[in-house]
Amino acid sequence: MTIQAKPLAMGGLMGLMMLWMLHGQLAENTTSTPALLVFVGAHVVIITLLLGASIFAARLSPRLRHMIDKMHRPSFWHLGWMFAGAAGSAGTIHFAIHGVG
Repeated sequence: MTIQAKPLAMGGLMGLMMLWMLHGQLAENTTSTPALLVFVGAHVVIITLLLGASIFAARLSPRLRHMIDKMHRPSFWHLGWMFAGAAGSAGTIHFAIHGVG
C-alpha cells in the first residue's frame, strides 16, 4: 500500500474547512452559516446532477453511457485516504488550539 498524496491533501483541506464551519456553528457564530449552507448546498446539487446524468446515460444514451464508464470513480482506498487527511488535519488543529484535556 502506498500513500496517495492528492486525496490525503484534499482530505486535509476539507477537514480544516469542516472544522471551521462546525466550530462556528457550535460557538453560535453566525458568520460561518453562509459557508456551511454553500458547502452543503453545493454537494447536494453536484450529487443530484451526477445521479441524473448517470440515470439518463444508462437508460437513454449509449454515447453518454460510454463517457460515464470512463469517468473517475473513487475507490474505497481513495476515500479512506481523504478521510485520514481530514481527521489528521482537523485533529491536529483542534488539539493545538484547545489542548488534549
